[in-house]
Amino acid sequence: MSPDFKHNVSPIKAMLSREGDIALHRRIFILAGQKDWQKAFLQELLAGYENDSLWLGESAPEIFYSISINKAQNWLGNEKQVVIFDANNDFNPDSFAAISGIVVGGGLFFLLLPEKDRWNEIYDSYFGQRLIQSINSTAELIVINQNNEIYDLVPDRKKDISSRKYISPFLTADQQYAVETIEEQVLSDANTPLVLISDRGRGKSAALGLVAARLIKAGIKNITITAPRMRATDIVFKHIKELLPDAVSSRGKVQIGDCTIQFYSPDQLIQEYVPTDLLLVDEAAGIPVPLLTSFLQKYPQCIYATTVHGYEGTGRGFALRFNKILNEYNPAWIKLQMQTPIRWPENDPLEQWMFSLLCLDAEVVDISSMPKISADKLEHKLLLKSEFVNDQILLNEVFALLVLAHYRTRPKDLKSLLDDDDISLYVTFHNKHVVAVALVIQEGRFSASLSSLVYRGERRPAGHLLAQTLTYHCGVEHAATLNYSRVMRIAVHPELQQQGIGTGLIDFIINNERKQGRDAIGTSFGMNEVLLNFWQKEKFKVVRIGFTREQTSGEHAAIMLLPLTKEGEKVNQEAITRFNGQLKYWFSDILKDIPVEVKKYFKEDENVSLELTEFEGKDLYSFIHYSRNFELCISSVTKLVLINKDKIAKNNFPENFRQVLNEKVINKINWKEIGKNMRLNGQDEARKFLHKAIIYLAE
Repeated sequence: MSPDFKHNVSPIKAMLSREGDIALHRRIFILAGQKDWQKAFLQELLAGYENDSLWLGESAPEIFYSISINKAQNWLGNEKQVVIFDANNDFNPDSFAAISGIVVGGGLFFLLLPEKDRWNEIYDSYFGQRLIQSINSTAELIVINQNNEIYDLVPDRKKDISSRKYISPFLTADQQYAVETIEEQVLSDANTPLVLISDRGRGKSAALGLVAARLIKAGIKNITITAPRMRATDIVFKHIKELLPDAVSSRGKVQIGDCTIQFYSPDQLIQEYVPTDLLLVDEAAGIPVPLLTSFLQKYPQCIYATTVHGYEGTGRGFALRFNKILNEYNPAWIKLQMQTPIRWPENDPLEQWMFSLLCLDAEVVDISSMPKISADKLEHKLLLKSEFVNDQILLNEVFALLVLAHYRTRPKDLKSLLDDDDISLYVTFHNKHVVAVALVIQEGRFSASLSSLVYRGERRPAGHLLAQTLTYHCGVEHAATLNYSRVMRIAVHPELQQQGIGTGLIDFIINNERKQGRDAIGTSFGMNEVLLNFWQKEKFKVVRIGFTREQTSGEHAAIMLLPLTKEGEKVNQEAITRFNGQLKYWFSDILKDIPVEVKKYFKEDENVSLELTEFEGKDLYSFIHYSRNFELCISSVTKLVLINKDKIAKNNFPENFRQVLNEKVINKINWKEIGKNMRLNGQDEARKFLHKAIIYLAE
C-alpha cells in the first residue's frame, strides 16, 4: 500500500476515534475507483471497526458483515457507525434512503462508485445524471479518487447544547414533551387517539419505549406494541429494558410481575382480540389505513407513531388519509410532532443530501397566494422528461403530489419517473404551478404466442399489469397483443379537490392517448366508493376485482377499462361478459367479504343458466389443460359440478373426489380448511386434488 494511500486514510481514520459522537454530523465519502482499490482502502481504514460497519452489496471483504442491497429495509431501527454502500453498477434509491438512517451521529457513510471518468457511462440515465450533478454540487460530499487527488475535510460542526431544557433519560425537549403528554393522556383514561410524527433520527421509537416503561411503573398492566415488522421495534424494546432492568425479557416481550409489554403483528391484532390497556403502533405509515382504523374500533387506547420523510416517503400521504379518519372517529384526537434530531445534529449533511436527491422533502405548492381557480385558466400538458428533469422546483411540485396520491410512494418511483421510457407524465398547471398530476404507463404489444402463454399461466413477464390481467385473470387470450395505457397514479392538490380538476386531466389524457393509437386505457386502485364513482363517471367499467386485499390499501383492487378502438372494444366486451358471468359465484365464495357499500355497484345475475356459454367452455378447457386456477374459471367449474350432481352422488364415484367437489364448489370452504379436512399437505395440494376431480368428472 502506497504512502499516499495511507496518508489519505489517516485523517478519515481519526474521525472513527470519536466513537460515533452524537454531537457531530455524519460525513459522506465517495470512493471513486476500481473495486479492488475500494476494498483495500476500506480494509486499511476500518481495521478494528469491522463490527461497527455494515457493507451493502456483493463481493464484500470477508472481514465485514455484508448484506445484499435489497435487504436494506430489514435493518431499519438498527445503528452502525459506518455504512458502505456499493453503487458501482447501479444506485438503488430505496436501499440508499433506508440504510442512511442507521448511521449514528458522527458516523461515516461511504458510497462506492466506479472511476470518475466512467460515471457518465455507467449513469447515463436521467436519474443517473441527477446523482452525478448532486455529488458535484454538494459541498459536504468528499470525493476520494483512486488516482489520489487531494481532497479537503470540512471541519466538524458541533451541536449547540447551550439551550438544553430537559432531564434524563430524555435527549431533547421534544422527546420529553411527547413522552409526558402521552403518559398523561393514557393515565387520564380519556381514550383519545394520539399521533406522534417526526423525521427519522428524532427519537420517536425511543419515546415509545420510554412511555411504555413509565406507564408500567405507573400501574398499567398490559401494553401491546405493533409495527410492520418486529425488527422495527428493536429500539422501542431496548429503551423499555433499560428502564425496567428487573424485568424478564425475551424477543418482542418484557414481563415484570403481572405486567406485560408484548409485540403482536398487525394481522394478529385483527384476527384475534388481544386484551390490552394500550396499543402502541410504530411506523404506522407502513400499515394499511383500514387496519389502523380497525385498531381504533377494537382497542380502547391507541397511540400511533410514524415517520414524515421516511425511507418510503410515506408520511405525508399517510397523514392525509388517516387524519380524515381520525377527524370522523374523534375530532379531539391529539397530534404531537418531534423536530429536534437526536441521533445526529440539525442540518446533518447525509440527511439533507438524501432529502434533496430523492425529493423526500418536496412540498405541494402553497395555493394561498394564488388566484382563484377557474377552468379556463387551467393548462393540461404532457410533459417531456427534458422539461422537468433539471427543473428542481417543477420536479418537487410533481413528486410532492405523487406522494400524497399514494402513501407507499418510494424513492424508486422518482427513478422510474425519470428513467422509464414507458411512463408519461401528465400535469395540470394553474398560475404556472402544478395542481394535478398523473402517471401513465404504456403496456401490451405482446406477440400472439407470448399472449397465449400468459393466458395459460405459463409465462408472467415483468410489468404490464393491465395487459396481463386482461389476458390471464379476465381470460381474454390475445388481449396482451393490444396497445394499452394505464393510469398508474393521479393526484389533485388536496385543497383543490372536488372542483373537476381531476376529471379535466383524465379527459385530456384519454384524448391524447387515443391520438397515440392506444386500443384502450385502464387503471387499477384499491376499491372504494369515491374512486369507483370517479372512474365510472369517466365511462370506465370494472373488468376485474382482486381476490385478496392489497397490503398497501387494505382494499380489494379493481381493474377498470375504457376502450379507444374497435379492437379495444372487443377485448372490453369479452372481459365484461366473463366478469359478469362469474360475479355471482365470486360473491358467494372468494369475494364474500366485499363491503356492502362497494358491492352495491355490481349487479349479480340471479337467473343464471346451467348451460355453459362459449366463454365458459373455453374456461373449462383452460382449467383442465393449462395452469389457470379455480377462481378464474369458477362459473364453468361450478356449472359442470351442478350439471353432474347425480353422477357425483353415485356409489362408484370416488369418495375423495366427491368430498373435494362438495367442500370447495358446493359449500365454498376455503382451501386451508379443505387441506386439513382431507389430510392433504397444504392449500396447493388441495387445489391439485380439485383439478384431478374435475378432470375425472369431465371424462
